[in-house]
Amino acid sequence: MEGIAADSRNAAPVATTGADTVAKEIVISSLRKSFGGNEVLHGIDLTIAGGDFVGLMGPNGAGKSTLIKILDGVYERSSGEVRYGGEPVASLGGRPEVGFIHQDLGLVDELSISDNLRLGEPPLRRLGPIVDRRRERADAARCLAEVNLDLPVDALVGALSPGEKTLVAIARALGRGAEVLFVDEATSTLPPADSRRLLTALKETAGKGATVIMVSHKLSEILDATHRVVLLLDGRIVEDSLAASLDRHALVSMLVAREKSETAGAGLHERTAAHTIGGEELLRFEDIHRGPVRGIDLSVRAGEVVGLTGLPGSGLHDLAHLAHGTLRPTAGKVVRRDGARSALVPPHRETEGGFAEQSVLENLTISSLERWRSPLRLLRGGKERDDAKEMVERLSVKPADPQAIFGTLSGGNKQKVVFGRVLMSRPSIYVLSEPTRGVDVGTRLEIYNLIDELAAAGAAVLVVSSDSEDLFAVCDRIAVVTDGRLSAFLTADETNPQELEAFI
Repeated sequence: MEGIAADSRNAAPVATTGADTVAKEIVISSLRKSFGGNEVLHGIDLTIAGGDFVGLMGPNGAGKSTLIKILDGVYERSSGEVRYGGEPVASLGGRPEVGFIHQDLGLVDELSISDNLRLGEPPLRRLGPIVDRRRERADAARCLAEVNLDLPVDALVGALSPGEKTLVAIARALGRGAEVLFVDEATSTLPPADSRRLLTALKETAGKGATVIMVSHKLSEILDATHRVVLLLDGRIVEDSLAASLDRHALVSMLVAREKSETAGAGLHERTAAHTIGGEELLRFEDIHRGPVRGIDLSVRAGEVVGLTGLPGSGLHDLAHLAHGTLRPTAGKVVRRDGARSALVPPHRETEGGFAEQSVLENLTISSLERWRSPLRLLRGGKERDDAKEMVERLSVKPADPQAIFGTLSGGNKQKVVFGRVLMSRPSIYVLSEPTRGVDVGTRLEIYNLIDELAAAGAAVLVVSSDSEDLFAVCDRIAVVTDGRLSAFLTADETNPQELEAFI
């Protein structure tokens, strides 16, 4: 991977546009981190100049989240040093001039924007105990203007789109004086328009002199938004280059080099042919109603992959739960062929995907325990462990230890375990909601190939995703959910990602 682009560690940061100050330099030296006897960061050396916009990339399990958590003070480093503005520091967490935007955002849906911006801060007072609400609202409006968000400050956060919520979280950090922003996978579940809006705000923030470090698996975001790309592989920095000197092919090659075919190296999933259509109908919706879902008819047959997409709040994810049976319709019917079982990859793995304190083995097998029961109903633990180990190897879960605790895995490896649990239940109907959320390029391609294999084996597959790349990679028919209703189905040949995104 040497020679792909010139080294940028000593390159000038993004030009500022009228900022009074530029953020302090961050210097990370020989940083190491071990969990037990397993070292996951192997001597990280990284300098981030004030005003730089850095894209941090790497496959699942590369050490990105561990590095961010060390800098935030969630984990203690095993050795090494972090210097901020020339001074050694234990971490950057808890400093008003450094903001960390994690995927959960830390917002309260039931509170207003203004109240969310004041969370953890003393109230602004007028006289004695009297809270100066007018001043708090004015302060909130100023913070929203920093990220070009034109919303009433008394609006409930729960009523905002995911992109607007993310901008509120960034506005809160900037309003408290943040000069450095760490943004971890903030766009992983955002529709394209919200992602573009967020990236524009981050670029403008960096342009004013702030430092932005963005973790993302989305190559187009890294190339379009950042000044510099840092690539982690197996706990080591293997590339540190100017984003302008890279293209999509080069980035994908760095991420999956030595492991993927030329097709994968191009970042594409080549479908050799459409899946077999015309098999037996395994799943049917008849005029389904539930919450935002209003009168949807749908059929999925054996051997085909059907894709649904739409904006958050459209009822998209409700349809996945209705198809699986975790939600029941208030009107209409969900019909499954007699004996047909379904399994679900849920849309939110943080809250729905697994049991954080349990092992990978337990998370893999919990839905299929009947497979390993003897005629006397005793659990055959040896066979269960062997099958779990085989699934860990098949899906390249890291660490490759079925006894590892699920909560310690990276997001992408958690997604693999959730997929493994679905596979081990051996259903005939697969409901895959946001199947590639937060996974690296290599894992995304593996998931696409896996979906093709499931359809080829005669399963019915329903893919529910806000990511158009998922739909065009594997789906035979695609429809859009808008205000709880379904558009006409199109094939991948009848539209393209740009037209689909514009329609959404």
